[in-house]
Amino acid sequence: MVTLTKSAAQVPQMPLRVGKAAAKTAKAAPTWSLRITRSLGAENAVDLLVRQHRQIRLGFLKAALPGPWRSRNFHRLMRLLAVHEAAEEAHVHPVARRALQHGREVAARRRHEEKAAKDLLISLWRTGPDGPGYLRRLNEARRVITQHAAREEREEFTALRRAVSVPRLRMLGAEVKLTQAYAPTRPHRWVNNEATNKLAAPVLGPVDRALDAVRRRRS
Repeated sequence: MVTLTKSAAQVPQMPLRVGKAAAKTAKAAPTWSLRITRSLGAENAVDLLVRQHRQIRLGFLKAALPGPWRSRNFHRLMRLLAVHEAAEEAHVHPVARRALQHGREVAARRRHEEKAAKDLLISLWRTGPDGPGYLRRLNEARRVITQHAAREEREEFTALRRAVSVPRLRMLGAEVKLTQAYAPTRPHRWVNNEATNKLAAPVLGPVDRALDAVRRRRS
């Protein structure tokens, strides 16, 4: 009887030791998503995109200024617009389509607006900062894109803040940054949805960046 009692008293000790080891291991090994988020920064995707909207508005003003810096400001603006829209179309609008109550309609409206804006940007790109009608085309693109950005912030981004958790928005911010690091740097007519943006990044991204490097060396 005494031997049985001592053995019984010893049995619960092993699960306690295993539990401590498992907790220690789980604490020391974060998931892959947390690692990516930490390596790319934990900025909320909505905050990141709203900040870029401000940069885009300022970029249009700089690209309109005369002088020797116009070409540089023009190409910086076009690059920012290209990578910004690539990340939204590849990641942000798909999340909105799934997470928001009327997400399918909201995402469809944004894609329609972006397609119209991309047509204007392609025309502006072909004109270039020194071409005839540059300021007219620049102002037309500025008007359409700033209206589109305001609708995004009002109809889509505000709803995403309510519907999506902060950790998921931070992970989405990491996805946005990663996409923008490899996305094409100029507008392409057929790249206008989730699938084509994800396909274009490894193909057109390196080509556009190589052409950018050549242009910078020549200038």
